[in-house]
Amino acid sequence: MQYHWVMDLLNDLNAVEISPVIRRPDYSALRSQLPELDFACDQPLPQSVISYRNFYRLNFDEASATGIGTFCAAGFELVAQYWLAKSPRGTLFICHGYFDHTGIYGAAIRFGLERGFNVVAVDFPGHGLSSGEPVAIDSFMQYREVLEALLCRARDRMPAPWHGLGQSTGGATLLAYLQFSQWQPLDKVLLLAPLVRPANWHLRKWMFYLGRFLLPHPNRGFNINTHDAEFARRQAHRDPLQSPVMSIRWLRAMVDWLHLFPGSERNPRPILVLQGTDDKTVDWRYNMRVIRDRFPNSKRVIVRGARHQMINETQPYRQQIIAALDNWLAQ
Repeated sequence: MQYHWVMDLLNDLNAVEISPVIRRPDYSALRSQLPELDFACDQPLPQSVISYRNFYRLNFDEASATGIGTFCAAGFELVAQYWLAKSPRGTLFICHGYFDHTGIYGAAIRFGLERGFNVVAVDFPGHGLSSGEPVAIDSFMQYREVLEALLCRARDRMPAPWHGLGQSTGGATLLAYLQFSQWQPLDKVLLLAPLVRPANWHLRKWMFYLGRFLLPHPNRGFNINTHDAEFARRQAHRDPLQSPVMSIRWLRAMVDWLHLFPGSERNPRPILVLQGTDDKTVDWRYNMRVIRDRFPNSKRVIVRGARHQMINETQPYRQQIIAALDNWLAQ
């Protein structure tokens, strides 16, 4: 039996049909071939990384150099990648969403490079090339711990100012960092459809509380959460780093976060929150209210018609999203 309410909890309602997929590349052994993360760009990329980068289109003419490496945090071995701008004027750290990974954030990486920022992206535990049970976590504070360890690694190695860009759960990660970490090196913080509470939670929470006792790894399904249908098809049919299941452990962690963040201290620093009105993944009206309550100086930008996967939206939504990001970075 498939629990479709769980899929609805985190994804848009327009499902993409899944057909059998063959000959997907296998990147399961790639992490073991990587050096320790040092941001030095002093080692050639292994052939496995070159193949991976070619598959996900992560080669950028705007970059002067690039690298990849591993580091340990929160009990996991994480993989981070970085691209250096030709004339860097700062660094952009990218935090991906649930089910996502660095490979599908080419648009965000190019955005940073085109504006002269070095770009650093990490695969969170259970995602992409990093270790961990697929898409599972015990606490969102572990995401915060991973981000803090990554920032410590980059200290004195990546130019300031530092900025953080987070999509969905990546946005929650940045919120957790701002609220619960003592060291605060980030200048601008940009949140795209950040997760506090999922859509229709008042109805679906009872399904979660019942379903967690019945199926620990419910079938995920692949749903359209962007107007870019080709992007959605690539995720469903071709991406070997997409998990076919969800994690009840992650859902428990999300419930804890839902209660933890609204009770955190008020924070006077300004942040940018972008949100689409056709987002069926998060309860965006509630989320924007509670983020404004915790961050009274936040700036909120509504993109009419945009869906949840904002970093991979189509025109004209993308044009509005990029303009809002540029305006915030220019302030």
